[in-house]
Amino acid sequence: MSENLKTIKELADELGISKKYLQNKISYEKKKQNLSIGNWKKISGKNTIVLSDKEQTLIKSWLNSLEDKQEDKADSLEDKQEDKADSLEDKQEDKADSLEDKQEDKADSLEDKQEDKADSLEDKQEDKADSLEDKQEDKSDSLEDKQEDKADSLEDKQEDKADSLEDKQEDKADSLEDKQEDKEKSYLKERISVLEKFLDKEQTSNSELKKIIQQTQNLLDQQQRLALQDKKLLEEYKSEINELKALKMPQEDMKDGSSIRGEAQEEIERLKAQLKLSEEERNKAKEKEPVKTESKKWWQLWK
Repeated sequence: MSENLKTIKELADELGISKKYLQNKISYEKKKQNLSIGNWKKISGKNTIVLSDKEQTLIKSWLNSLEDKQEDKADSLEDKQEDKADSLEDKQEDKADSLEDKQEDKADSLEDKQEDKADSLEDKQEDKADSLEDKQEDKSDSLEDKQEDKADSLEDKQEDKADSLEDKQEDKADSLEDKQEDKEKSYLKERISVLEKFLDKEQTSNSELKKIIQQTQNLLDQQQRLALQDKKLLEEYKSEINELKALKMPQEDMKDGSSIRGEAQEEIERLKAQLKLSEEERNKAKEKEPVKTESKKWWQLWK
C-alpha cells in the first residue's frame, strides 16, 4: 500500500488554511521539538517538499489543539487574504517563464541549506552549552567532595577530642571508685575489729551463761525430784485413804473404832504436813532461780 503523500499546499487546502500559515507552524514545531518534517520529491519537474501520512497526522494533531484553533480563527482572515494574494501571485508566476520557477527553487534550496546551517550551528551551541554545564557540574562535584572531606576530617577531630575527654572522665571515675573502695575497705576493717572485740566479750558472756544454765538445770532437776516425791506421797496418801474407806467396821467392834480412826487421822495429818513441807521447798527453789536476761544482739553494734 503506497503512502498518500501530500505537499504543504495540498495539506493546507485540505485543512482550509493558508500555505504560509502551515509552513510557519511546521517550522515552529520543528524547532520546538527538534524534528525533521518532510522529504524532497520532484513533482512536475520541480523539487517540492512532500509529507507522509504520519507527518500529516502529526501536523493535524498540532492544528487540532485549542490554542491553534484560536490562533487559526485570529489568523484565518489574514491567511485568506494572503491566499488570494498568493493565488494571484501564483497565477502571475505561472505565466512567467520557467526561469523564475528555477530561481525560486534555488532560493528554496538555499533557504533550506541556510536553515540546515542554522540548525547545525544551534546544535553546536547546545553541545558547547552541555559541555560547559558538565564542566561546571564536575567543578561543583569536586568542590562538594572537598567540603565533605573537610567535614569528615573535622568530625574525626571532634570524635577524637570526645574520646579523649571520655577517657579522662573514665580515669577520674576509676580513681574516685578506687578511693571509695579504699574507704569501704577501711570501714569494713573497723567493723571487723569491733566484731572481734564483741565476739571476745560474747565468748566471756557465753561462759557465764553456761554456768547460769548449769545452775538452772540443777535447780530444775531438783524441782523434778521434788515433784516426783510429791506425786509419790500423793499416791500413797490416796491409796491409804482408799484403804480406810474400804474398811468396814462391825457393830460389835465400835468400842475399838475410835482408836483406829485416831490412828488414821494421825497418819493423814502426817501426810499433809509432809506435803506442805514439800511445797515450801519447791517454792524456795523457785525463788532461788535466777532472772533471765536477754543478751544484746551482736548486730545491734552496727546501729
